[in-house]
Amino acid sequence: MITAVIMDMDGLIFSTEPIYFKCYQQAAAPMGIKFTFELFEACIGMSVADAHPLMKSYFGKDVDVLALHEGCSRNFEEYMRLHPIPFRPGAKEAIEYFHGRGLKLGLATSNISRWVNKLLEKGQIRSYFSAVVTSDQVSRPKPDPEVYLRTAQALGAPVSQCLAFDDSVAGATAAISAGMRTVVVPDLKQPNSFVRANAFRVYKTLQEIYPDMDELLA
Repeated sequence: MITAVIMDMDGLIFSTEPIYFKCYQQAAAPMGIKFTFELFEACIGMSVADAHPLMKSYFGKDVDVLALHEGCSRNFEEYMRLHPIPFRPGAKEAIEYFHGRGLKLGLATSNISRWVNKLLEKGQIRSYFSAVVTSDQVSRPKPDPEVYLRTAQALGAPVSQCLAFDDSVAGATAAISAGMRTVVVPDLKQPNSFVRANAFRVYKTLQEIYPDMDELLA
């Protein structure tokens, strides 16, 4: 029986992926480079540290990728200051539902602590999560299972009793590799063959999960 629900954040709870893409595009323009959706899609679900060499390979040695990351960070900080961050459809309701059923809730994210705390506070959902593990708290980011395993440990829940929700290939791979029942709700990037073969369910939005709730939590 499931006793804990562990969720990713970006692209699952918050619709931040399109915002990050725009922030990277804005940071790239003054540098005279074009940040394509193809590149962004390849980086979805990765930590900044893991995305760095991919971007370096894409742009070449003459482009300061660190400056690109820093520019994106400044743009996103400014966006957060000026605008609300939208939830993905059904996300807040799902969090409230699982909390209301007495399940332990954990967050396992590739984002950094500073942004995670701001986003959770901005969305007024921090109090629902008993454990939050971020990319700067692990040595091996997604698709390695460490972030999911550490979140389960913090919740005091065996992996066999954890239901994981993620949107990205890297995140879903991490949850599956951790041995958790894994539900995938893709955002900008669709699951690959490994994820589709090993995920417990794939939904378009979190609004679709309720008819299958008995199976999900069994």
